[in-house]
Amino acid sequence: MSITALFVPTAYWISPRRSTSATYTGRWVNDNNGKTIVQIVYDYDPNWVVAAVAGSLYLLCSVCLFARAISNRAWWALSLPLGSMNMAMGFLIRIVLPNNPDSLMLFLSQQLLILLSPAAFLAFNYLVYGQFATTCLDPSYSRIPPRKAATWFIISNLVSSLIQTVGGGLQTSKSVSTDKLGVTMVLVGLAIQTVPFALFILLCLRVYKPRPWGPIVLALLFSSALIMLRCIYRIVEYAQGSGGYLMTHELWLYLLDALPLFIGVIVYIPFWPSKYLVVKTDLPMSNF
Repeated sequence: MSITALFVPTAYWISPRRSTSATYTGRWVNDNNGKTIVQIVYDYDPNWVVAAVAGSLYLLCSVCLFARAISNRAWWALSLPLGSMNMAMGFLIRIVLPNNPDSLMLFLSQQLLILLSPAAFLAFNYLVYGQFATTCLDPSYSRIPPRKAATWFIISNLVSSLIQTVGGGLQTSKSVSTDKLGVTMVLVGLAIQTVPFALFILLCLRVYKPRPWGPIVLALLFSSALIMLRCIYRIVEYAQGSGGYLMTHELWLYLLDALPLFIGVIVYIPFWPSKYLVVKTDLPMSNF
């Protein structure tokens, strides 16, 4: 189990609906003019067929990535297949959500697994850069120690995930003000995640050169660009607030979230980092 999955019980515990006076019988009785949790937050019924396809693809991707990591004994890289597996779980849970629209646990599980799992993809890219910089570059070429840079990026990633978890839990509230607070917290968490990631992409651009290790930097940049597209989509979505166009139209979840992330992850199946983290550079400092 990855750390993303551990955030779900946390969000469930802090969710205002958990403390409602309504009787619990496996699902929470709705009290917003007959609307279910799904209708309040999404205003649509999730398409279970598309969710099944997305979940299956991410599951297959995670199997391939686990095989890559294990065969190369790259234990540091397990965050990528674990993140893909959690994305698969999130979409597979959406299959049963239309038949359980007031299940708080099911709603929060799929919501947070899909929202937070990309943090594992960011963490993997940060780790790839740390591995690349220490293996292929002389430490003097980097103004910031590579491992410290990776650590700082990962810490910002964890902080943003915690804030998004709290916000996601509050977003299920029947109170308009609490719901808005939850949306704002998710937006803040996304911003904390996106700004350091943008700086990270600039750092990768700075070190790229056409050398034997060049393909892994290109793969890193390609993956990061697609993840950034998703980050921008999520920021715009939550900036629009509850009931906004993006949040209430499922199509964009798949076109601007699930699809870019999937492409950004599967690029590492053919371009696995271990194939390129073997050559020391002889480039002078002036080239950087």
